[in-house]
Amino acid sequence: MKRHADSNGPLDVRLKDGTPIVIRRACSRDADDLARLDQALVSEGLWTVRDPRERVSVVEELKRIASYDAPDRLLLVALERGRVIGETALKAHKVARCAHVATFSISVAGEYRGRGVGRALMGAACAWADSHPTIEKLELFVFSSNDRALSLYKTFGFVVEGRRERYVRFGPTTYVDDLVMGRLCPKAAGNPRNG
Repeated sequence: MKRHADSNGPLDVRLKDGTPIVIRRACSRDADDLARLDQALVSEGLWTVRDPRERVSVVEELKRIASYDAPDRLLLVALERGRVIGETALKAHKVARCAHVATFSISVAGEYRGRGVGRALMGAACAWADSHPTIEKLELFVFSSNDRALSLYKTFGFVVEGRRERYVRFGPTTYVDDLVMGRLCPKAAGNPRNG
């Protein structure tokens, strides 16, 4: 079984340039950093559905961290020298007929993109889902214009399952489609990788 950040404590990773980072479950002491990361990402105005006026507070981050304290949820942070530089979240659907599906999201600080943080977080999240006893599928949503993210997701086996046309409006006449992507875990019934 693959080691992941949940089962054996923090995971030490080296980025492409040799920089050491740690991936571990988020805890309350990460709330300030997570709020700052969210603020920076929303301020970029590129890859989030919220605009710069819609910020997440430290109190909201504390609530979010606490909400992931469940066996079918995972919130991981990537840290460099103790500072949050990225995060990934997986949350299984609440309704019984969809509880085998977990929604996946990932965020990486701008200055760390392209260095392997996203790949490390994706690897840890997929390993957790693959070893989880009930999660069979991951789903995510990504802007059709986010080529870097699309490429990364495809390398982890995600495929486009649908398109929500003109889903996000950036201005009076500027829209972006939102893609729905999915990935079957190896144990999933009907997965062609199962033979």
